[in-house]
Amino acid sequence: MLRISLFLFFILNSFSFILNAQDQKGESNLNIHEQIISNLLESSVNYRDSSKNTSIEICDKAIKVAEKEQTDSLLALAFKTQGANYYYAKDFDSCMLYWKKALVKFKELGNMIQVGKTSGNIGLVYKKRGEYNKALEYYLEEVKIFTEINHKVGLPAIYLNMGNISVLMNNYSRAEGYYNSVLKIAEETDNVRDQINALNNLGVVNEKQNKFKEALKAYERSLKLILGTGSSLRESRLYLNIGIIHRRTEAFDKAALYLKKSFDIRKLRGNYEELLGVYNEMFELALAKKEYGEAEQFVGTMHDLAEMNKDTGWMIDMYAAYYKLYKETGKYKSALNFYEKHKEIGDSVQLALYEEKYNDLMAKHDMDHTKQKVVLMTQETKIQALEIDKKNAWLVAMIVIMLLGVIAIVVSFRINKLKAQHKLMSLDQKVLLSQMNPHFLFNALTAVQSLVLDNESDKANLYLSELGSLVRNVLEDSREENISLRKELDTLEKYIALQKLRFNFPLEFCFDIDENIDLDELRIPPMLTQPFIENALVHANLQQVEKPEILIKLKLMDNGLVEFSIQDNGIGIEEGKQQSMMKEKKSLAMQIARDRIQIYNYKSKYQMKLDVIDLKHIDKNQQGTLARFIIPTQA
Repeated sequence: MLRISLFLFFILNSFSFILNAQDQKGESNLNIHEQIISNLLESSVNYRDSSKNTSIEICDKAIKVAEKEQTDSLLALAFKTQGANYYYAKDFDSCMLYWKKALVKFKELGNMIQVGKTSGNIGLVYKKRGEYNKALEYYLEEVKIFTEINHKVGLPAIYLNMGNISVLMNNYSRAEGYYNSVLKIAEETDNVRDQINALNNLGVVNEKQNKFKEALKAYERSLKLILGTGSSLRESRLYLNIGIIHRRTEAFDKAALYLKKSFDIRKLRGNYEELLGVYNEMFELALAKKEYGEAEQFVGTMHDLAEMNKDTGWMIDMYAAYYKLYKETGKYKSALNFYEKHKEIGDSVQLALYEEKYNDLMAKHDMDHTKQKVVLMTQETKIQALEIDKKNAWLVAMIVIMLLGVIAIVVSFRINKLKAQHKLMSLDQKVLLSQMNPHFLFNALTAVQSLVLDNESDKANLYLSELGSLVRNVLEDSREENISLRKELDTLEKYIALQKLRFNFPLEFCFDIDENIDLDELRIPPMLTQPFIENALVHANLQQVEKPEILIKLKLMDNGLVEFSIQDNGIGIEEGKQQSMMKEKKSLAMQIARDRIQIYNYKSKYQMKLDVIDLKHIDKNQQGTLARFIIPTQA
């Protein structure tokens, strides 16, 4: 049905274009076929998020039209677009095929900027595959082209990629050369962001080589630049890195000074993982200074934070720190106790991480073992066939066929079982979303009922109109496993508009979105964040606050992840739980949201994290709740 609709859309679109062309007599610079190709390519990109197969099919039609009409410039663009479609579909072989076709066409057309960019795209695929030398080969070709045409704007990103690949190959001297090239261009073009990236990478590379003086110089130069940008996260990270270098060079007083600066910033930011990082370095510094009492206090604080947030990774590090402390102070019984805890929790985490890989390896092992048996039995059958009478040869052949049939059935059963498990996870995701939608609609219709009972018919009509628009969005999104962050924000804005009509007290909603985030590229499960805003409205008692406010913030982190936080200034988690227990209420939507994140993490190689923090735990003078998602930029 979707393909028929698309086909009718393109026929009507093309027909209307022909009529317009006849009326306007050449006002458009493109002929009819070029317009059709452009429309197809635009539609292909638009469908990339919602249906990758449809996107590929539409682009394939564009390629066929471009080849038939011999429009080489659009054909090259169509090849490049199709390569991108296959890249997002994780079909890297097809992606490589189309990008190489695009590369040939762009060279024929003399479009050297596109030749360079396409070479870089091919390098990216080789990097994904771990073929670093081939990736460097294409990146070097991109550098050569951009240098020849004096396209300096694109060079820093290429050199950074080449430097990162060199680090992965443990070739630190070559990586240092690439980062210095980035720094030189960034200084010439007065690009502060590229200067900071280059200096930070130079610091890391020099630190890996124990060139502490050079690393310290790079970090200090980066710090001067960052102080003018207002990036508190980068500032705290640099203070931490400089403190580590001073500790490793036994400049303990300077190390303590910089770690204190990092701690002060991270305390204000309220991120428990950032706090654990600086507490860990404070522990190492106290241990190096043989201030064992202070070291024990730091590791105790680490224990409380890690346990409160149920962070298994930091629990492992904390047990290792206890072991290190008690071993150095001669408390060997305690050291042994924490060593066993460290080993126990480490083994359980390792077991969980490798359980799925183990199952895959066992399946492959069983298949290989079965193949070996087939080969062995086939050889035995051949030997027997030479010894037995020709009249019995058909019996041997039947046995071999039966064995192969059994093997085929076993293998088919295993494959179908794996497919069924994956399909079951997808159905679980849809069931959870279908539970959330009635829950949300129930709350919305209850609000309408309240308005009708209060004889506020105008307000009820407005509420129903807004609700209809929102429900349409929710129903459209519920068909998709994941949607773009832009769609999620659009749904949130409509939901918030409804809530403002519902509540009789002034409530301020603030959006703070990092301009560097690609809202169309980043994808999350639909209606994932709405329960946390609903929870703030229902359980935070914001009507009792003088200036009630909910802050929705999206920030691009240095490690490439995106932080999506929802913060209110209500009564906080602990007080809210007490009141909910008194009222015998359970937050169904919140539990469903957590279950959906768990399913997302099971199916995806990249993990999404959720923290819900009572702000009183960070600062006793603060009140409210912070719900924070850490969203991977790749699904």
